[in-house]
Amino acid sequence: MEFLYSKLYDKYTKLKTKKLSDLDHENKEQELKFVNFLSAAEELIEHLRSEKEELLDQVNDLRTELASLRTAKDKQVVDYQRLLMEESEKNEALSKEVESLLKLIQKGTSHNLNNNSNFVERESMQNASRETSSGELLECCNKTNDQSGIDLQESGQGNWLIQVLFEYALGMKLSTDYQSGRICLSALHQSSGYSFSLSWISKSPGEEAELLYHVLSLGTFERVAPEWMREDIMFSPSMLPIFFERVSHVVKLNH
Repeated sequence: MEFLYSKLYDKYTKLKTKKLSDLDHENKEQELKFVNFLSAAEELIEHLRSEKEELLDQVNDLRTELASLRTAKDKQVVDYQRLLMEESEKNEALSKEVESLLKLIQKGTSHNLNNNSNFVERESMQNASRETSSGELLECCNKTNDQSGIDLQESGQGNWLIQVLFEYALGMKLSTDYQSGRICLSALHQSSGYSFSLSWISKSPGEEAELLYHVLSLGTFERVAPEWMREDIMFSPSMLPIFFERVSHVVKLNH
């Protein structure tokens, strides 16, 4: 009986020892797994912490860039508002100027309609006078081309040109100059500052001379002057009446 108890006790002891050994081995494996897991977790935490810092730096950079862009946009808006205000003031000034011009045109149109019959008769008389004056001017200046030895200042030819200019450009200050043997006449509209010169261009005998128009200053007509007033023009003396008609029309329309 004791033998059986002893045998059972030995068997129990062996089983217990094996069980404890198995548990110890299992605990070591679990401990190793836990250590590995803890190390991996710490590495992951460190990586996430580093990534977080990088993201925070990017966020700060973006905030700085956004603030810079916002400042630039605000400045741009202020500039646009200033330009808009300036353009509005310019448009308002132009609108007033256009309105004033329209009133002048309407006033001139009404005046022309009321005096239509007198105008037709007066126009016929003026056309006849213009043809006569232009013919005399052309004949006088053609003599200059044929007679090269005559002093222009003493021949009286400049007086013919001044006479025609006075007839068609009343209200303009005139001055005559003789340069290189040719007549050069300057005209100035004092109230507007508009000024130009007319030069007599002589050609060879048998060819018709020409007049050269050159603008010196448009004055207050800078915005409203037509293109032909801004450029140099060569034209026949026979076109002089039409030229001064157009000049007078622009001057009267804008003053």
